Amino acid sequence: MARIKRIMPIILALAILAGALGGCGSEKTAESPEQSPEASDGAMPKEKASYPSDGKFTLNCSLSSSFNPMTTTDLSNILVTQLMYDNLLEVDAAFNYTPGVVTECKSDDGSGWYFQVDTNAKFWDGTLVTAYDAAYSVQCAMRSPRFSDRLDCVIGAEAENDDTFVININGKNTLFPVLLNIPLIKNGSVGETIPMGSGPYVLNGEMSELAVNTHHENAASLPVDKIYLTEITDIEDKISAFEDAKIDLVTNDPMSFTNLGYGSANEKRAYATTNMHYIGFNLSGQYFSNTLFRKAMTYIIDREYIVTNIMNGMASAATLPFHPAGEYYNENFSEIISCSVSKAEEALDKAEVKDYDNDGLREIMVTGIPIETGIDFIVCSDNVYKIQAARSIVKSMEALGINVTLRELPWEAYKTALTAGNYDMYYAETKLSADFNLKAMLFMGGPLNYGGISDSTLEGHISAYMSASDEERQKVANLMFKYLTDTAPIVTICFEKQQVVTHSGVITGLRPTQYNIFHGIEEWKIDLG
Repeated sequence: MARIKRIMPIILALAILAGALGGCGSEKTAESPEQSPEASDGAMPKEKASYPSDGKFTLNCSLSSSFNPMTTTDLSNILVTQLMYDNLLEVDAAFNYTPGVVTECKSDDGSGWYFQVDTNAKFWDGTLVTAYDAAYSVQCAMRSPRFSDRLDCVIGAEAENDDTFVININGKNTLFPVLLNIPLIKNGSVGETIPMGSGPYVLNGEMSELAVNTHHENAASLPVDKIYLTEITDIEDKISAFEDAKIDLVTNDPMSFTNLGYGSANEKRAYATTNMHYIGFNLSGQYFSNTLFRKAMTYIIDREYIVTNIMNGMASAATLPFHPAGEYYNENFSEIISCSVSKAEEALDKAEVKDYDNDGLREIMVTGIPIETGIDFIVCSDNVYKIQAARSIVKSMEALGINVTLRELPWEAYKTALTAGNYDMYYAETKLSADFNLKAMLFMGGPLNYGGISDSTLEGHISAYMSASDEERQKVANLMFKYLTDTAPIVTICFEKQQVVTHSGVITGLRPTQYNIFHGIEEWKIDLG
């Protein structure tokens, strides 16, 4: 297996470089013959591939790491805990919340929230779940490194009785429930190695297998009675174990340096994430303080080319800082500001970024004197996909007569330049919350507002969206989208996809989400041969 590890990065780099960076409407590259068919809709091939099944359904884990869902940071164990713990609420593939332990939620003002729990739900030991357990879980999540960021708006959580608990938040957020896809643990148990949970499976004392929680509402319809655990820490050994069917399901981030080359007879199901790639600007600089210049960038960037040719389809192109799969995304704005050379030229001319001296390059006017453009563009060099995406943007800008210097910086140098404002534009990625709250990025003083955005009208649109009723939200969203596209404080490129990898023909009914790979596991069918 060592040879695979050495050659895979080389193949990856050559494949990306081979897709010569193009302009709007560039041809799409053919699918790699080594890539297994995507099954993002859950559809499976008609024929099951042959593989050395051991008759057991097995997951990887880390025995040296915690299985406490509030504290563990190990990715394998996080996956296992999704089977052990029910969530208060679930979030579906369209980023809407659906019932979990919480069956109803309501708020009169978007600040004070009342939640009703399923009083028939039981923990592994058969005791009933109460609102006290749910409120306690929220309190623990507020201090958890996994969940504290999304819950930083929470003032407090408290149970009113066995059935109902209350959460008060700072400000108004009528989408707040979508943030409560957090695990339920028993009141007072967070300090335990394995807190009491209510999920469909329970871990045995030897931490070697998961057995069906007979008290769970879906116990009779779960696809297997036992899920076995094994510990494999080496990356090459993990790939070998999967190919030998010693592991039956893995997750993969194809956009990360940790991307693993699972081959042979397997299936990859892609699922949407809130990981957004975008271009940010230094709004106090001489170039992008010009709103029209920023807007021109929305037409210059060929998102479809980047997603298809560079990211191998492992992202969804987007013109708005909202996922296209979301309920309130408006495709009309994508059509208005999608890549167009003619629209880009027109926008640049309106921005007075023109070829004043007929040398084939565009200039800006400074005190009546044409000055050659010289955009300082930074990107983190730790990710080959981001580098190639940034290079494609440079190529598109240069084709329109804009001089650009791309600085590919190591992570620490990139962070330093970003926080110091030492750039004109930057390529970035951020993980948005499921409510797509843009305050951290676009409010003055926000922790992700690196470009110095200060726009009270924009802040008003965002606040209106976050506090809108269900009936008014699309209308309010459209007003916000129009303002975002008109002013272009940032330019969205895409949202990443990630993958669940399984052996071909083994699992049907799988519908993974960013927050729960095993969402709807009671509908799975597992054929181990």
